[in-house]
Amino acid sequence: MVGDADARSVEPVVNPGVGQARRRRLIRMTKEQIAGRTGPLRQVRQRDRVVSPLALELECRKLLQRAQRAIATIVTSRVYAGDLRGAVEEPVLRQHEWEIAVALREITELLLDLVSSYGGGTAGPMTSAILVSQNRAISIARDATTARVLALERLAAQVAAAEAARRDWETAHRMAANNDKYLDLVARTAADQRATAEITGLAEQAAEASQALRETLQRATLAAEALALPESR
Repeated sequence: MVGDADARSVEPVVNPGVGQARRRRLIRMTKEQIAGRTGPLRQVRQRDRVVSPLALELECRKLLQRAQRAIATIVTSRVYAGDLRGAVEEPVLRQHEWEIAVALREITELLLDLVSSYGGGTAGPMTSAILVSQNRAISIARDATTARVLALERLAAQVAAAEAARRDWETAHRMAANNDKYLDLVARTAADQRATAEITGLAEQAAEASQALRETLQRATLAAEALALPESR
């Protein structure tokens, strides 16, 4: 239920309300705390300002990683910078990232509480009923957070498709600028056709001249043979 996670593969998530300078310090500090450690560990410090990946269990960490990849795909695309920024601003995306991270941290902490409060063994009927309901609550919360991550991924997919379409348009536009060269090339084929006919005619004339030359040489050879003196006895 709760698994160790390599938290270094996920970025710390800072509250969007924190200023840029403090944001950088929090990220640096959190990464230093993560180095060489495994999770999940209960986060105690700076809870209202940053969510440490070390505070997330494996599946929660994976969900946050998916959300971060989707947001990165969106905000780093040219089509977003040029056309979509007004539709969904980056602070809105960062707020979603923060709320997702906080929810995943809470889910992880509840999972840790379940592990620590239930020591194992055979659960009685009352304990089993409580475990079922508490696990059900965690599942509902995880499903809701997963739905938000999926929505970000769908948006990222649409942005990626728009980015691909923009690149295709730009490439086609750049290549179309050379159309005149190809039209000139096609236009020159008419001259090439005339030249081909001329060369073919010259080749035929050369063949006729060659045949005439061979016939002339043959006659000359016969004439020379006729002038040959007989051998003396």
